[in-house]
Amino acid sequence: MDNYNEIAVMEDQQYSPQQITLDDNLFNKCHRLAEMMAKGACTVPKHLQGNVGDCFAIIGQSLRWGMDPYAVAQKTHLVNGTLGYEAQLVIAVINNRAPITDRIKFEYFGDWSKVKAKDDKSTDVGVICRATFKGDDEPTELSLTMAQVGTVRNSPLWTADPRQQLAYLAAKRFSRLHCPDVILGVYTPDELADRGNNEAPRNVTPKSTNAGASALLNRVKKQPTAEAPVIEYYDTSELLVTIEQITDVKQIGPIGQEIKAMVESDAINIKDEDVDELRQALADQKQSIILADEYNNIMKHVKACESLDDVERMKDIITGKEQDFDAGDIKMLNDTLDVVAEDIGAQG
Repeated sequence: MDNYNEIAVMEDQQYSPQQITLDDNLFNKCHRLAEMMAKGACTVPKHLQGNVGDCFAIIGQSLRWGMDPYAVAQKTHLVNGTLGYEAQLVIAVINNRAPITDRIKFEYFGDWSKVKAKDDKSTDVGVICRATFKGDDEPTELSLTMAQVGTVRNSPLWTADPRQQLAYLAAKRFSRLHCPDVILGVYTPDELADRGNNEAPRNVTPKSTNAGASALLNRVKKQPTAEAPVIEYYDTSELLVTIEQITDVKQIGPIGQEIKAMVESDAINIKDEDVDELRQALADQKQSIILADEYNNIMKHVKACESLDDVERMKDIITGKEQDFDAGDIKMLNDTLDVVAEDIGAQG
């Protein structure tokens, strides 16, 4: 049986910690998979590459949850020398493994429009996390406000999407309180960073510098201060999704400032290629929004033409935009202008 088939067969079952450590056959299978996983480049995060021991631990945890170890691995980070699991993964585990009759649900309350900063401490703005446990008639709830969030809010999504971040935090606290047996020993990056504030952090950054890293990013990998525990790797995938969803140019500036703060912070290590990707995505999205607004403005003036002279002026403007707009947009503008010109001609 090849390694990929082994993964498929093992995922179909749920294993106990005792089985994984005491069953020689299962232990050897896990070790073979860990060796294969550690050789991955694109399939596993950097902190797991070449690390058979941590890959083995993730495989064991994945089997206890009945999940694909490669999918679980992509949702991990190294924080203060401890393996952390993303909130998305914690929620997925609770939905699939906790004794609940439906999925975790969230209900927001309060005026979220007044939440303007990542350190907001509003007591009347928050989220309710609820789920119904088997055998219960009513759902179990946990309420969390912005004022109850800890001091560690490293993710820029606390500025860009505080509703999502608060929901993630509420789900984590709900699971710790009501489903500790399902996620025992599993912590998210924010929880580990928050825990690190209570002790003098260690510098766990490798001494050798990353090839191709800029001087700016090398600076953030120096000895951390007691107030800023190091996050060894920051996953930018969620922030990229947020950038792609921006529809107002006014949102570009705050997120750009967050990216700048991440680069300059002693608390966050982020790869140089990820920084470049974030900045390029932000620039592309800004240009896309500007062009969309410009297109809509030109279309408005096309439809407002009252004379054939107006039509000729708009033709010149549209021709001048052929390098900026795609062919489909140019055709739509010209087709609309032709219809307007026909209407003007028909009116004599």
